[in-house]
Amino acid sequence: MKGKLWLAVAAACVLGAGSAMAQPIVIGVSTPKTGPAATASEWEMWGVNLAVDEINAAGGLLGGRKVELMVLDNKCNPSEGVNVANKLVEAKVVAIEGSHCSSVHLATMKIIADAKIPMITGIASNPQITALAGPGRNEYAFRISPSDSAMMDALGIYLGQKKLFKTVSIVGEDTDFGRGGADAFKAVADKAGVKIVSTDFPPQNTPDFTSLLTRLQQLHPDAIATFQIGGDSINFLRQAMQLGLRIPYTGRVELGGRNQPIIEAGGMENSISAWVYNATIDDPLNKAFVEKIKAKYKSEPYLQTWAGYQCIRIIAQAIKDANSTDGQKVMEAMRKVKIANLMGKTVTFDDHNSMGHYVVLQTVKNRKVAVADLVEVK
Repeated sequence: MKGKLWLAVAAACVLGAGSAMAQPIVIGVSTPKTGPAATASEWEMWGVNLAVDEINAAGGLLGGRKVELMVLDNKCNPSEGVNVANKLVEAKVVAIEGSHCSSVHLATMKIIADAKIPMITGIASNPQITALAGPGRNEYAFRISPSDSAMMDALGIYLGQKKLFKTVSIVGEDTDFGRGGADAFKAVADKAGVKIVSTDFPPQNTPDFTSLLTRLQQLHPDAIATFQIGGDSINFLRQAMQLGLRIPYTGRVELGGRNQPIIEAGGMENSISAWVYNATIDDPLNKAFVEKIKAKYKSEPYLQTWAGYQCIRIIAQAIKDANSTDGQKVMEAMRKVKIANLMGKTVTFDDHNSMGHYVVLQTVKNRKVAVADLVEVK
């Protein structure tokens, strides 16, 4: 009788252990599902979901545990982002892919560090994120894309060599992204032989840029450097097209995507932009990635798609390497991850927890987007 009882208890323990081992691994996602960056967030989720599908199809992590997502809307707003971060911490997620917008990412960095939960972004680009992250600073904040300052350094060298523009007007949204990008561009302009003739910071969700565009039309700079996201960028460019403004764009302007109709109509000819990713890059891994996104979403991937995909892959690799879901162990493993960046390069994190060592310079020629250069940056 005692033997049977022991066997029953042992069986129950085994079943309990098996049940615990089968518990899903939950990764948090902080993203602006609504607000000015909602469309870009949708593109981001294409990549996030593809990465999770691939991981689970390959057997999951840590002996067959499936990966699940807890996706919360930060609205591209710092206060909402703080609420989202606190909820993800309370839910004890293993890691966070987020926070998309620089203002939100900066607002949540201390929260994730205090909770010892690694957070990784491939979209937020404010230079402060680099300055604040890494060993001896915020060990839990990671970024896989270059900062605005790194991107502007690469763009500034290119503009200086090619002598494309003598005068530039800056238009940046009134956020950490807009102001950070504008400051980074100003820092390289003189060296590139570019004179800044005006700087404007319209608030997010500005419905009408007519007065600003009319003033720019009168100034007639050689180019306009824009640092805007989502609907604001699209509205600005479309309204410029409607006013007959035919001035090239530079800075961090998106070439392609929803601006493709403007490009095809000749509204962005000779533009040059510092970017993170381009779907046309001739790399076998990138080609496979592009085909998967096209098959599922009937669209090429955007930089946000690439970022979401890569961030989840890195989190998964760190969990695997750590053989644990403990936040500190995952963070320590993440710092050592080496991964193909889909641009023909293998990258790892530096002392500022940055993996953004390459900038894609994009241009528009004959109404088509092309890669002007792939530049290595520090």
